[in-house]
Amino acid sequence: MSTFIWCCRCVPGISLIVWVFLAYHVIASRLLSLQTSDKSEALGTQTEWDNQPLSFSEWAYLSYSVIAHVCACVIFPARLIWSMWHIIEEIRLAKYEAVDVVVKKYEDSEASSTLEVGSRDERDSQASNGQVSTGSSVTLEGSLSQAGTPKFGMEEEAPDSVTHAVIVPSYKEDLETMRETLGVLASHTLAKSSYDIYLAMEQRDPDAEWTAHALIRSFKESFRNMTFTLHPSDIEGEVAGKSSNVSWAARQLSNNYVNARTRAGCIITVMDSDTHLSSNYFLLLTKFHREDRERGNTLYCVPIVFDRNAHKVNSFVRAADIFWCGAGLSGLYGGSSIKIPTSVYSIAMTLAGHVGGWDSGPESIGEDMHMYLKCYFKSKGQVKTKVIYSPASQSNVHSDHKGVRGFFMNLYSRYQQAFRHMWGSLDSGYAIQKGLEAYFDIKNERQSEWLASPDPDERVPRWVSTSSLSHFTPPNVYDTPFSYPTRLSTSSLISLYHRLYEAHFLPAHLTVALLSGLIYTLRIPSSTTHPYLQQTFDLCSTLRFIGFVATNVFMIQYEFYHKACLRLREDEMKRVGLWEGMQDSFARRDWRDCWSDYVALPVNGTLFGTVPTVVANACHFFTDRVRYRVSVKPMKKRDVEGGNGDGRVALG
Repeated sequence: MSTFIWCCRCVPGISLIVWVFLAYHVIASRLLSLQTSDKSEALGTQTEWDNQPLSFSEWAYLSYSVIAHVCACVIFPARLIWSMWHIIEEIRLAKYEAVDVVVKKYEDSEASSTLEVGSRDERDSQASNGQVSTGSSVTLEGSLSQAGTPKFGMEEEAPDSVTHAVIVPSYKEDLETMRETLGVLASHTLAKSSYDIYLAMEQRDPDAEWTAHALIRSFKESFRNMTFTLHPSDIEGEVAGKSSNVSWAARQLSNNYVNARTRAGCIITVMDSDTHLSSNYFLLLTKFHREDRERGNTLYCVPIVFDRNAHKVNSFVRAADIFWCGAGLSGLYGGSSIKIPTSVYSIAMTLAGHVGGWDSGPESIGEDMHMYLKCYFKSKGQVKTKVIYSPASQSNVHSDHKGVRGFFMNLYSRYQQAFRHMWGSLDSGYAIQKGLEAYFDIKNERQSEWLASPDPDERVPRWVSTSSLSHFTPPNVYDTPFSYPTRLSTSSLISLYHRLYEAHFLPAHLTVALLSGLIYTLRIPSSTTHPYLQQTFDLCSTLRFIGFVATNVFMIQYEFYHKACLRLREDEMKRVGLWEGMQDSFARRDWRDCWSDYVALPVNGTLFGTVPTVVANACHFFTDRVRYRVSVKPMKKRDVEGGNGDGRVALG
């Protein structure tokens, strides 16, 4: 690894060390001054202090303290409140737009589908009874990673048809959780006509193939196509995690879309194994992809909500996930130039192909943000992001242990998840590296980058071309590069870096500002404090109060957001006949049960923000690799029909 890359990677840690040293220097120098000065000078009047200038370090300290407080307590909360208001309004409108516009277009253009379009009530009745026919056949000929390109029997597509390649990554996931996720997808209006489901399994999981075959046998008739990939565990240069698994699955599935028209009409959706997406999400996605003239350069984001098992976890975990959700939502307002996806997103296959697919090295541990950044820099900031206002339902981390042990196990699991999130501060280093490379025109191709070549057989990563790997399938997703500008927009780059600063720098920097100010006021008498410093401390206290009020305004908004999302999902599950089996998967919020969430917020800022950020930044000086731990999620207790008593389905 070059020194340049190491320095970029360690920028968050270096900045924290510099900030701590500056705060320490200001306090220590003032204490030393008090100890060495005589008593009359130490008790100098206010007028005397007015005539004494601040040192450079003191000016730097008070200036950055104000900047950090303004960013954390004013700018971020104001943007979050505005974004929440905008998203709630858009969610209420989006449900009508999806059905009335997209299904009508499918009736006119899809030769392979027969979607009966009548009144809204008639369409709802069809969806609930599963009466959506399709001319597409489903065949399965083994795993993609084992048998190359499966015989999907692709038929000639209509000129404006849209195919959804849905990647569902899994590593030791609960079978019933995945069964429920696929059941929700199977209930969608376009499932049989447009969904190609790819179960992205890990070779490290001893039950991976068994689980995949069990799920395919249950759901293969519910989708246009369904298969699975098996990500090898011995690829040099990769790290275990969602990104490397998705990267492998995307390379394999690319072989099923072999001509330009098919690729142009294909959207790759990446989700978690416990994510519930609405049918409206794919309807709106189809609509936007058809209408957008720049659809081949578009990445689609979706707001998330933790509304499945929030009623089963303690306030600290619940509040931490609410604020994590808010951090993602804060950039999804109308007019935002930087929209970073959280957990779930869709990307045009042509764009994924142009940027070289998903990275699989250590820097890509935060796969959602990293893919956005990769698209951003590859397109010179011209990647188009569009929000689909149909929320994705997520689960909180949750241990099955009860009582005090369960309480602390849930806290530990949430901390592990927060640490993995903050390990994603590697993306800040990646963005700084790419920004400098673009500005100074530095050519520094990483090992995990793809080799562009006119010959499809040569389109392989460098680590493949220099290894003995025999089961790699070359991708077919490369297209003619888009016409991008030669330089990045300065204003766009500043906006991007500001968002990364909020995510990966500010949690620790704000805590240092708060603690150093507290120590200064406790150790140094106010009579000896320079007026400018005292005014700075007073201003920061006022800003923190404003931030506290704004945070509670967001929490109140979240109550309405949560309620709106839950109602939409519950209505859809009732309409398609899945509600009866999922009644315990609707977490309703009540003031009598959720008041403690407001109290838990200050503690969460330190426990799940500052601490994991500091630990991750310190570790990055020595390594960029972390042991990927799958978050503990709720286990489904439902018996499996035809099972053998241990939750498994007996295979013939």
